[in-house]
Amino acid sequence: MKKIIFAIVFLLLTFILFAQVERHEVVVTNIEVSARVLDGNQFVDNLTIEDFEVYEDGILQKIEALYLVKKSKIEREETLKRYNPALSRHYYLLFQTIDYNPKMEEAINYFIHQVLQPEDTLMIWTSVKRYNLPSSAIKTMPRETISKEMQKIVRKDTNIGAMQYRNLMKDLKRIVRGIASSSGGEMPTIKDMETDSSSSMFGLEMLLPRYRETLQKMEDLRIVNDKMLIQFANILKRQEGENIVFFFYQREFRPEIQSSTLNRMMSIYQDDPNIMGGLQDLFQAYHRDIEFETDKIKEAFADSSILFNFIFMNKTPENISGIHMREQSEDVFSALSEAAKATGGVIDNSQNPAVGFKNALDTSQYYYILYYSPKNYTRDGKFKRITVKVKNKDYRIRHRVGYYAK
Repeated sequence: MKKIIFAIVFLLLTFILFAQVERHEVVVTNIEVSARVLDGNQFVDNLTIEDFEVYEDGILQKIEALYLVKKSKIEREETLKRYNPALSRHYYLLFQTIDYNPKMEEAINYFIHQVLQPEDTLMIWTSVKRYNLPSSAIKTMPRETISKEMQKIVRKDTNIGAMQYRNLMKDLKRIVRGIASSSGGEMPTIKDMETDSSSSMFGLEMLLPRYRETLQKMEDLRIVNDKMLIQFANILKRQEGENIVFFFYQREFRPEIQSSTLNRMMSIYQDDPNIMGGLQDLFQAYHRDIEFETDKIKEAFADSSILFNFIFMNKTPENISGIHMREQSEDVFSALSEAAKATGGVIDNSQNPAVGFKNALDTSQYYYILYYSPKNYTRDGKFKRITVKVKNKDYRIRHRVGYYAK
């Protein structure tokens, strides 16, 4: 009987101790927020812990520590409770581009010579391959050599990786010309036309499905999707230090049949079920659903504490008679712009990637790290929203918008 009583008491004590440990873990949960405070384009470096306010889900929190970081060094600190922030910097340069922009050489030179430090790491991710440059190589290799090799990689992989895309684009243009010709539409001028007669060898019954299939092949080449982005964020969450991501994405277009040609075809072939069916399929392809789950991407990127910068490389569409070049970058632009905002990163939309890259790099160099322990914290798995303010000042503040309480 005594053994049974002892066993019950032991189990009760174990349960009580376990519950106390769980409560203790909740109490000591600390949240780190990197904040970049800007007056115009100038970083404000004279703020104190008393100047900041941090809110979580609208509730004011007590800031327990402030660290002013310049590059990868702590310049100043104010602590009610001492922390040990991880300051190692890991750079990730992701490229999804169709045409190599010579301005990239200027951008890469600036990054290698003016920003990259011996203790940093660098990963380059192109549509062809991933390349890792560890800190040991940065410490030993001449900067000019690193810059030249990096330029070579980006230029070569852009040309190789975009080859299939460009071939599909040529096929689409030829097919659209063939469709316009078969339906009595406006033919392109000699200047616009490529030397190819294959599209004129087929009737609309074959051209329409070929066009739809080629559109799908082009869509399948896109390496950006929400699952990939969320997985990428989750991987970086496990790595300590400052994870700084730059995504270079070039504006995309696809050749479509002009609406006047489509309307004429609908009128001419209204009694032909095969062609009408092909046209209906095209309307569905043109009105594709936006597949990105933007909110999930934003929250995953914010939760991972990465600094995500989106360099959108603008591009003027070709002017080809008889063909409408429709932009198909709007879903990527919307999702990744929101992701950059959610992490405190930079969004640049220009035809010169060097300017956007430099601005984003300069902004990333200086920041404050703020620590607080959330009031009434519970591991409920919900996304907690963070707001950082500077008292009595109208500064622009970039920071992650929240985290998952797990």
